[in-house]
Amino acid sequence: MPHFKTKDFNDLLFPVHTLKLGMDIFSVFPKLKDYGEFQTQLSATIPFLKVFKYIVFAYDEKSPFFRQIEDLVERKKAAILEAGFKPNKNGGFSEHVKSILNCEDGRVNKMIIRYCRMQGKDFTNLIASQEAYYQMNQQLMTGIDKDDDALAVAKSKAQLDELVGKVNERLNEKARSFLSQEVAQGLHEELWSMAEDESANVTITPEDYADEV
Repeated sequence: MPHFKTKDFNDLLFPVHTLKLGMDIFSVFPKLKDYGEFQTQLSATIPFLKVFKYIVFAYDEKSPFFRQIEDLVERKKAAILEAGFKPNKNGGFSEHVKSILNCEDGRVNKMIIRYCRMQGKDFTNLIASQEAYYQMNQQLMTGIDKDDDALAVAKSKAQLDELVGKVNERLNEKARSFLSQEVAQGLHEELWSMAEDESANVTITPEDYADEV
């Protein structure tokens, strides 16, 4: 694992690298109190400070782990060790910790997504992209406007089907970019679920479709 100096962490959104276990993180970073995701009760065996450190080290794009460890799996392992989680005698981790690493803990997943949003990433664009995809998919399933020329209708459906496929590819690319290259299915599902919950506040325009092509 690379050895980093204190100055390597200076640009973090939340410089958690100097915090010690037992410190009140909400006193140090009161802004965290504004977000419900960080108020969620975790397992008694997993201190919140360690979890938050892991999120910062692994998902903050100004983290030295993010900048210098390209392999996602290796980055996450290095980040969780730096956060203070100790491996067992076989070099593995407890089931609780593995669930965090594998993005199988919904509570932590929500914290990761919130942290990505706090970095200024464009969540509204993700929502618009998702809505554009849903609307085009709905059009494909319900059918193109009726036309007497069956060949023209078939061609239109084929073109729309191709466009839907391209938009789906772009959605996955945007999700990975938003989540700092994370590919875990559970985290992506949580991201799209949160986007869907907030989609009522976003208006889709023809330009949103054009942006996806």
